[in-house]
Amino acid sequence: MIDTLVLIIGDQGSGKSNQIRSVFEEAELHSFYGGYPKSANIRRNYPVNPDIDLLVRLSSWHERGETYAQVKADLKAGHTDARRRYKVIAPAQVSATKLMAGEDLFVQLHSDFHIRRSYAVWLHPNVAGANPFAISPKLASFLSANRYASALSIDSAVLHPSAAPSTNSINARLLADLLFRT
Repeated sequence: MIDTLVLIIGDQGSGKSNQIRSVFEEAELHSFYGGYPKSANIRRNYPVNPDIDLLVRLSSWHERGETYAQVKADLKAGHTDARRRYKVIAPAQVSATKLMAGEDLFVQLHSDFHIRRSYAVWLHPNVAGANPFAISPKLASFLSANRYASALSIDSAVLHPSAAPSTNSINARLLADLLFRT
């Protein structure tokens, strides 16, 4: 069972991994790197506290050319202790590549995993400056039928520590709240 899934959806190069790394500014994860990790090579699994494990993935399965079977195996391998709540934060591409599009991945994961609470989080605007956030009829129908699944958009242009190291990311607080306080 996945306790909480936060899937950050954006174009390639849109800053998905920067948004994900920003959650290390928050109290639950600050001790691992002293805040925002400067390296792109960070661990994947974190024992957040005695009853929570967190899987952090910085590169999307899309960018790695992985199949949906590999996504499922990756998520299953990340949960190492059934007594602990399992939380996941990972990026996904807006458009389909070898893998399905981000919102389709979000929906499909609910078919194959018991997920207590989930969030599809779009980065807005996209790298071209356009406004791509629009929920498809398929996702709208899914959200209507699944009370504990949500979709939202966050401002991808908000400063984060890679752009302004002395500034905490506003999005970091929101993403940590989604992961740890819902």
